[in-house]
Amino acid sequence: MSQGHPFGGNGIEDDEARQRVQQFARDASAQVEQARMFLEDINERMSAFVRERPGTALLSAVALGWVIGKIASKASR
Repeated sequence: MSQGHPFGGNGIEDDEARQRVQQFARDASAQVEQARMFLEDINERMSAFVRERPGTALLSAVALGWVIGKIASKASR
């Protein structure tokens, strides 16, 4: 084992691994930000739809709940 490196790596390998981890973190952060923006847009659109058409939104929610209930009850048999 080389001194100062408890897992036996050398400085160059450690730096390369650190850079790969940092790049992965940057990429993951960018993807999370894109997902956040997408979901925020969906939320705004859904909120506007509910404000403009509350009856349609309520009936849609009831219908979707009924369909999910039917699927769930068949899956539990």
